[in-house]
Amino acid sequence: METRILETSLRGEGFSFGVVAVDVLLTIPDGMQTMMTNLFMIDTMTYRKMHPLSPVAREAQVDGLGERMKDDLPLEGDQILILPSTIYGFHIQEKKWFNLKVEFIQDILWNKMAFESLVIDNGTKELVSALVENKIAAEAGTDMMSNKGNGLIILLHGAPGTVISAGIESIAEHAEKPLYRVTAGDVGTDPEAVEKYLTSVFYLGKVWGCVVLLDEADVFLEERTLSDLTRNALVSVFLRVLEYYDGILILTSNRVGTFDSAFKSRIQLALHYDNLTHQQRIKIWQGFIKRLEDVAYDDIDIDELSLDKNIKKLAKHNLNGRQIRNNITTARQLALYKKEQMNMSHLESVIEVSLKFENYLQKVKSGTDEDLARADAIR
Repeated sequence: METRILETSLRGEGFSFGVVAVDVLLTIPDGMQTMMTNLFMIDTMTYRKMHPLSPVAREAQVDGLGERMKDDLPLEGDQILILPSTIYGFHIQEKKWFNLKVEFIQDILWNKMAFESLVIDNGTKELVSALVENKIAAEAGTDMMSNKGNGLIILLHGAPGTVISAGIESIAEHAEKPLYRVTAGDVGTDPEAVEKYLTSVFYLGKVWGCVVLLDEADVFLEERTLSDLTRNALVSVFLRVLEYYDGILILTSNRVGTFDSAFKSRIQLALHYDNLTHQQRIKIWQGFIKRLEDVAYDDIDIDELSLDKNIKKLAKHNLNGRQIRNNITTARQLALYKKEQMNMSHLESVIEVSLKFENYLQKVKSGTDEDLARADAIR
């Protein structure tokens, strides 16, 4: 009996391994983690190239089973019983390889509604959809060895917190592609290291079909000057690497007033995020509260009626998307600390404190961030 149970378990793990052994994007659910933040790329060939001295790479030289699976040939007899119970996967967000238990790996359920509920006008939404879908359709015939890139470059710009991050994630979800996020801190400032790093990122982005995001890309986009040769080198390196990229790249910036003119012709679509209107804030509050209600919290109860009834009142506060999200998170933590059902009173307490800080900053700076940025011709 125990032998039969073991064989059944091995066959299940072997079947799971056989499904994921060829290049595929999958997810491992992890409590509150969303699908987009817990994606793994299963690509043993790339892992071997990046880790040529690893046991996995050395085993591949003497094991013909991998080639058989790569050719999609059926396994013979009990071969499925000896397949590994783990496989290496690249965590798209953390940019690290992990040894994953195949039994926990699941297919991805893309959130197609995220793009539909994006707080932008329908004309812009249709244009983004057309560019992305046409790019995906064209990729099937793209030659990876071509000399010049034919990528789709989208710029999202506006004040910090104006739901730009939601726009980025929704574009990736709409395209059914993983979002490979890179920040200026990841890239560095040494021109030679920057070129090497970006080349590797764009290579993985192309091989795995990612939407590559360069977040807060201002340091690479600023106008070149005669007095700052290091910055000039960074901009030149970025332009050179960009010239050969053939995938979807999203850039974010809140300082478009300082852009180097060479980038203007390389950007197919630039989307500006204005400060939120009252109606847009209503939609964002609705979206965050619905997400709060949909997720099953074991540690706290939510007064859905209280929150839903007061959305218009909440939207009167001049908050951006990030502030709204932070206030909801903090209010939830406050209710959890007080061992109470989360309701409108917790949100009101948190918003009152955050607005006091915002008003104090405006007095110190003699204006809002938007006023100061406009005065300095930053955006």
